[in-house]
Amino acid sequence: MKYESIQTAYQTDDEFRESSDSMYKQKFKSGLKLFQDHNGFIDGELHTFIGTKGSGKSTWSKTILTDLAYQEKGVLLYISEERKNKYLNTLNKAFRISRATPAETKKYLDNIIVVGELDDEITDVEVFFATIEKLVDTCELDIVIFDNFTTSFLSELPINQQSAVLRRIKQLADKLNIPILMFFHTGKLADPKRLDGDNIRGSATAINIGSYNYLISQHKTALATRNFVYTEKARYHARANKKMYEIIYEHDVGIFTSCKDIELHEYKSIIDGKAYENKGGFKWTD
Repeated sequence: MKYESIQTAYQTDDEFRESSDSMYKQKFKSGLKLFQDHNGFIDGELHTFIGTKGSGKSTWSKTILTDLAYQEKGVLLYISEERKNKYLNTLNKAFRISRATPAETKKYLDNIIVVGELDDEITDVEVFFATIEKLVDTCELDIVIFDNFTTSFLSELPINQQSAVLRRIKQLADKLNIPILMFFHTGKLADPKRLDGDNIRGSATAINIGSYNYLISQHKTALATRNFVYTEKARYHARANKKMYEIIYEHDVGIFTSCKDIELHEYKSIIDGKAYENKGGFKWTD
């Protein structure tokens, strides 16, 4: 324990301004209202994205990467279950379809440093942490995205060791003063209307210590696939806490491009098949 770090509750004016800026200053802007509602991603904090297999987690990762690339933020992308060339194809496709010139595409995507667990043969906890910290420091990166923990070698550790690793990741975010975004699988939900972040596979430590938790849901019918996100926790932004959003997927580019607020009861009615949407808003079928 570092006894020298113990202090009273008082903050000087400079300390108060610094802590306020760290929580409320918008460093990472976004075109998606979901993130605008809490000023983007917060330095030093853990942000978790949780959903069942096939619910759109990697699409979310690629959407956020595209957003950050256009802002020219330095990103460390750590991928665990795909080869780099296949994973990055969607990103490059999105920029090409947006009619960015080859020079612009290279300019934006060169801001993303990619580590692949399969390609780079990372199988050791200490190598994992040393790689992340060295790249963030050396390349002066702004944010880390980990897609995803559940399919990484770290998930094969015993539960107590997983918890220790997740706490180290949180400590690393604080030490480097950058946001770390992590993606996790949950088990299949018996009731899809019940959004449950505690149903995570493996250790739930990241969900407990994360400051921003997003629950990802996808509803498929014969006519369409609809995507939703519920902000289960937004620690420093009350207006974004416990909010539901419907997310619009753009097939041509393979990422999410917009979102809108919906009420939780509307979401549950959609899942039940009791509601559809038209220009006048939600309508019930019974």
